[in-house]
Amino acid sequence: MRTVLLTEKIDDSGPALLREKGFEVIEGWTLSEEQLEGWSEKIEAILVRTNRIFSEQILSMPNLKIISKHGVGCDTIDVACARSRNITVAIASDANAQSVVEHTFMFMLNMAKNSVYMDQVVRSDYSQRTNIKAFDLGSRTLLVLGYGRIGTRVARLASAFGMTVLVCDEKFALGVSEVDGFEIIHDLDEGLARSTFLTVHIPLTDKSANLIDKDRLLKMPKGSYLVNCARGGIVDEQSLTELTHSGHISASAFDVFSVEPITADNPLLSAKNTQLSPHAAAFTAESLRRMSYQAASNICDYFGEGVPKANIYELDAFTA
Repeated sequence: MRTVLLTEKIDDSGPALLREKGFEVIEGWTLSEEQLEGWSEKIEAILVRTNRIFSEQILSMPNLKIISKHGVGCDTIDVACARSRNITVAIASDANAQSVVEHTFMFMLNMAKNSVYMDQVVRSDYSQRTNIKAFDLGSRTLLVLGYGRIGTRVARLASAFGMTVLVCDEKFALGVSEVDGFEIIHDLDEGLARSTFLTVHIPLTDKSANLIDKDRLLKMPKGSYLVNCARGGIVDEQSLTELTHSGHISASAFDVFSVEPITADNPLLSAKNTQLSPHAAAFTAESLRRMSYQAASNICDYFGEGVPKANIYELDAFTA
C-alpha cells in the first residue's frame, strides 16, 4: 500500500478517492513531529494545500515521488529541490480558474459601480444618491497581465462587458500581435500607459517579484484601477498605497498579500478605496471540491499512466 501525506484538511472528495484507490492517507496535522518522522520512509506522495514544503522535508523522505498541489501556485514549495531529486510537482491546473475569474470581476464591478458607497447611502442618507460616482466597465481599457488559464477567461469576460482588452504575456513571440482577437502587448510599460485597469494573473517568481513597482504604476493614466488575485509580492504594496492617497490610483483590490496572513503593519490596510479579501478567491464550494479531487487524481495518475502534461508544474513567469 502506497502512503500519501495529506498536510491539511481539504474537501473529502480527494482523500476519499485516494482511499478508494488503495492509498494509505496520513493526516499530517494530527501527528506530532516525532510521529511524522516515523512515516518519512514510507511516504511516496504529498498532497498540500497552503503549507510550505521546505527542502528539509523533501530530503527527509527518500521515497517521495510526487508533490501534488491543491491549487496552482507553487511558491510555497521548494520546486528546485524537488526537481533535483526527480520528484514531480503537480497542480490542479484548471480547478479554481472560474472562481478566481468571478472574484476578479466582483472587485472590478464594485469599483465601477461604487457599491459600498451606494449601500451606505441607502442606510444613512438617501439624499446623497446624487453624489454616487459610477462608470461603465465597457468604457475602459483593461490590461490582462498573464494569459493563462485564468487570464484567458478574464479577457473573454471583459470583452463581453465591452471593454477594450490588451494582453501581456512573454510566452508570445515578438512577431505575434494578436491572440483570440485581443491585441498582444510585448512592452509592459506600453500596456500600462494605454490601460485604465490592470488585472494580475501571473505566479510569484524571482522574475515577477515587485514587477509592478512605483515607476510602473505611475505609467498608468491618473485615476486608474488595479486588481491582484494572483500572488502577493508582485505589486509593491507600499507604493500602491501611496498612489491611492495621491489619487493616481483611484481604487485597488487585493486577494493576496506579500505576507499571509496579512500583518498589522501592511500598508494596504490603510490604502484608500481598496478592497481586501483573505486569499479566498478560490474558496467556492465548487472550486474547493474540484481542487481536492484533482490534486488526489494527480497522485493516482502518477502511479498509473502518468500525470497529464497540463497538470505538471512548469515555471513560467507570465502564465497563471
